[in-house]
Amino acid sequence: MSNDLRELNLLIKQEADEILYRKGLLDILSPFGKPHVHGSYSLDLMTWRDLDIYLEADTLSETEFFAIGQHICKVFSPVKMSFRNERKANTPGLPNGLYWGIYLGNERAGAWKIDIWTVSAMECHRLLKYGESIKQKLDEEAIQRILEIKSACWNDAGYRRSYSSSDIYTAVLEEKVASVEEFRKYVATLK
Repeated sequence: MSNDLRELNLLIKQEADEILYRKGLLDILSPFGKPHVHGSYSLDLMTWRDLDIYLEADTLSETEFFAIGQHICKVFSPVKMSFRNERKANTPGLPNGLYWGIYLGNERAGAWKIDIWTVSAMECHRLLKYGESIKQKLDEEAIQRILEIKSACWNDAGYRRSYSSSDIYTAVLEEKVASVEEFRKYVATLK
């Protein structure tokens, strides 16, 4: 199982590279700011097709952000895109910025979902620091546990509603959760 999940990570990352480089998502974003691919991609913990990008841009307007959305629509033909203005909403736990949630099909059936947050340099630094703190705690055992739990849970109805990948990382790295069963018990305590 260990090698299978690591191979899955590599295969999904190759697909992500197709989106980022060959189809040109980074080329679309770069004129508007500095893109940072983060999350499961940068941690080598991919078990499903979900790509997370921070676009570091201090002064990007909503009009410019919608221009990015227009470029993405032309190149990727998404089935759905959702917009959030968290500069105004200030939802606890979410970055202070503008958001595109891009769906290239049914994510629960294995299609790509791409999250793009445009944030200030200060906010970007804060968010990337969190990712680096996770990376520093990863060892072979933690990687294996996280991959197993993510692989078992990504298609759960509660994923993204009751818990996220961040909760999986916390459970394994901080709470020493070692199995899918233990993680499900841990998630029940979060409610």
